[in-house]
Amino acid sequence: MTKTKVGTGFAVTQKSSSCRISGCRSHGYRGAALLGAVGVWLLAATAAAQQPAPEDPAPAEPAPAEPAPEAAPAEAAPAPDAAAGDVAPGADELDPNALSPEDLEVGTPDSTGLDEVVVTVDRRTKNLQKYSGTAAAFSQSDLAAVGISNVRELSATVPGLQIGSQEGNTEIYIRGIGSDNNTELGDPAVALHVDGVYIPRPRGVGSMFFDIERVEVSSGPQGTLRGRNAMGGTVNIVTAQPKLGEFGANAEATIGNYALRRYTGMVNIPVGDHLAFRFAGFSEVHDPYYENAGPLYDIEPSENADAYALRGTLRYQPTERFTATAAYDFTAERGTGYLGANFQQALTRTADPNNTPGDTTDDVPDPVDIHGLDNPRRTYLRGMQPSVNMEHHGGRLNLTYDTGPVIVDALGSYRSLKYEQITGGNAGLVFPGYDFSDVNPDVFSQNQWDSRSKSVVAELRLYAPDTARFRWTLGGFYFNEVQDVVLGQTTDPASGYGGGEFNMPGVKGGSLAGYADGTFDVVENFRVLGGIRVTHENKERKDGFWGIWTNLPDVGAAGSPGLGRFGTEGFRYKGLDRPTYQRAGNTLEDRVNLFLDGIESFGARDEVPISLCNDPPAAAPGEPQQPRIALNAEGNWRCTNGVRDTLNPEIFPFVPQNNEVSNTFFDWRAGVEFDASETSMLYATVTTGHKAAGFNDTVDVGQPQLFDSDYKTESMLSFEIGTKNSFLDRALRLNASAFLYRYSNMQFQTIVSVGEDPDPTDDEDPPSSAARQNADQPATAYGLDLDATYRLPAGLEAEVHALLMDSSFGDGTIVNDSRIGFGPTDNYLADLGGNKLPRSSALTLNYALSQLIFTSVGSFNWSIQGQTRTTHYMSVFNGNGKRLSEPAPGVTPSGPAYEGLLRDPRRLNDEVPTYTRIDIGGGWTHTDGRLSVNGFINNLTDIYYVTSLSTNPGLNLRFFNPPRTYGVRVKVEW
Repeated sequence: MTKTKVGTGFAVTQKSSSCRISGCRSHGYRGAALLGAVGVWLLAATAAAQQPAPEDPAPAEPAPAEPAPEAAPAEAAPAPDAAAGDVAPGADELDPNALSPEDLEVGTPDSTGLDEVVVTVDRRTKNLQKYSGTAAAFSQSDLAAVGISNVRELSATVPGLQIGSQEGNTEIYIRGIGSDNNTELGDPAVALHVDGVYIPRPRGVGSMFFDIERVEVSSGPQGTLRGRNAMGGTVNIVTAQPKLGEFGANAEATIGNYALRRYTGMVNIPVGDHLAFRFAGFSEVHDPYYENAGPLYDIEPSENADAYALRGTLRYQPTERFTATAAYDFTAERGTGYLGANFQQALTRTADPNNTPGDTTDDVPDPVDIHGLDNPRRTYLRGMQPSVNMEHHGGRLNLTYDTGPVIVDALGSYRSLKYEQITGGNAGLVFPGYDFSDVNPDVFSQNQWDSRSKSVVAELRLYAPDTARFRWTLGGFYFNEVQDVVLGQTTDPASGYGGGEFNMPGVKGGSLAGYADGTFDVVENFRVLGGIRVTHENKERKDGFWGIWTNLPDVGAAGSPGLGRFGTEGFRYKGLDRPTYQRAGNTLEDRVNLFLDGIESFGARDEVPISLCNDPPAAAPGEPQQPRIALNAEGNWRCTNGVRDTLNPEIFPFVPQNNEVSNTFFDWRAGVEFDASETSMLYATVTTGHKAAGFNDTVDVGQPQLFDSDYKTESMLSFEIGTKNSFLDRALRLNASAFLYRYSNMQFQTIVSVGEDPDPTDDEDPPSSAARQNADQPATAYGLDLDATYRLPAGLEAEVHALLMDSSFGDGTIVNDSRIGFGPTDNYLADLGGNKLPRSSALTLNYALSQLIFTSVGSFNWSIQGQTRTTHYMSVFNGNGKRLSEPAPGVTPSGPAYEGLLRDPRRLNDEVPTYTRIDIGGGWTHTDGRLSVNGFINNLTDIYYVTSLSTNPGLNLRFFNPPRTYGVRVKVEW
């Protein structure tokens, strides 16, 4: 996440990343310990269960004895007569209780029909072919076949889905709808769920990607059924659930390049006929994907892995009608974090054709071809060792009771997230011709993050069984979150400006919603559906603190100590342990003490205390020298001999942060379904979705005046028509849909003026700030989604999935083009009319071919899948390095910054060119299914493309997909 805050006459660029310095190296003992733990579980479980592992997989229980899978709170327990084949007209013909995850993965050797795919995207378990919408589902074995083992790489499997990792955050976009606001004030526009539980801060999700049954991706707004911030769609990770009366276990080890070592294991323990436990674990380490190309070789670069996760699930079913599921998961990630590479220097490089090094007026632009680099992950690291320390854990309880005509489902969840990060220093991308002599390696500018979230989700649903003619649902949803977030910055050397502290304890967010939804069988082959949802959202923060460490003496300035080192080895902010958030008064000493209250330890070479504090008197002969600065009885730093009276009286301003916004919105859906035949369905739907409103940071525009602003709720209106078909005795599955979006009040960040210019005649800019705003004109998007899967002879299966899409902002969408400079005089009003939605391509094409071959020595499988994606842009400005944004009508841009861009605008480039990515995999499985060996190569041709981008006038920070990775996976089943 990059967070830009701008105040009067200065700009602050805030970004993040991290790893414990001692924890950046790989630790292989975790994998051995995990496999050992699985072995102990096997011995203990075998004795406790008093039953050997069956030679063949145990058959699925009869449908009446097993309610619908607990993968999501929406899944309904079957009515007692469902097993007898008494299916209501229009109800799904699929009995999900008779299917295990293995049933969804592979057919029998002589099978000609495609395997049925189960989804719960509309909160009911059904065959994907009976769902009136665009969705995709993948079992874990589907993904593992080509080496996809984390949510970050899931975007290679679904057209229109893009998932980026930016400094510990997971950004999800579907069909160009998403959000890059990863601050404590932001919300996603695509809802992420794990087992149906809403995850408000999707950190650490990649390490939850183990022992799963399937991953479901639904495209388009899901405002009524999925609710909160599901405007662009949803991603639901369905974990594997305990099985009653069946003992089972597995262990898997993967080794690969970048010193990859990944271990997973699972054990399922039945206790009698009504209780079962399932325990699973995960561990992964690998070397960094980035390269430290600077001279300080002892700094480990970013994007290594040092993670582990555990999950335990209990299932209790004393009767056919009642099921209780309790689960707890814990995820820890260490390492160096996601830092990205700053391309600003490469994009602003100049040449001196006249060989006049002392004169830059004749220099000409000479930008680097950033799309022709051999490796975009080479960076110049300096200062602190980057590190990250993340812990994410939570528990859920799901109770389902079938009364017959009504099923009651109650879900409660608690989640806790703690994320700490040190970004270290980064002098940007090292490109051919990089001038190392221009870079000072001894700079310790850095960011320190401490971000915490505690959230509670509760949902109560009453719904009719799938056998009813009118399948209705009534529900209530409750969400509450408290965040504590600290961002501490140091600017080294601190010449005038030393950084800042943004300390926000107790940021509260809440949502309360009620909804109703239903599907009614008008006749046997024609259904109508509809739903409504009313949501009230509230967000607030009180007594927050934004300290701005400016007006320090300039380094080397006349009359100043000339000392400015700040943030060197050993420096640390107190963060949430800060004792004061308000000044006692307004004297120089009060201002300095408020700054000192936030410092836990100064660095070994820090000189800022020398700039702030008077010299102590010289010690008498034989007496110890009094320190310049020392801890008082309360543990806070204080100048022992007073504060220098030569300091600027306006030193260290701070801005209190007290904001609140609430809003209520209404979502609805309506549609029809028509069965043209037993294997063909037509549908048409109209749906809506919303993303919550919010507020911006408070900015000081001159005492006592402060500037506050809110931004409105985003909304989506979607029209979709489609068809689901199975042909050739279910050997061919052909689905198609066409959609139209009207996207209103899109939220995006720019820099805006927040006050009047006190003196228009001087060279100072009026106050400005980074702020989220709403687009004043709706954007539209329309497209065609085509999906075909064909089961060929000899175990071959071919798949093609294409998304054709066009999007554009409406004419008259006037925004401030803030990429040029922080001051308003450097910016100009631009018209986004005709620009494309960020991260949306005109064409995305996925294709795959796989084969399963049975022999007397076991089965062999291979698969190859690819994705071709045409050009898209990462921001609303659609910068392609050849043109600037169109000025708003009547606006004539001017100023030296703009004139310079006319010569070469390439530093505003946010274009991602067309690319094709290929993943392959293959392996062997023993005839009894208990031993398998598989290999994979991800990103076969080692292409790179941007997955997240953060820009401001001094930054073009890019995050990329992983490089080519390959490995071998061995799995043993019991």
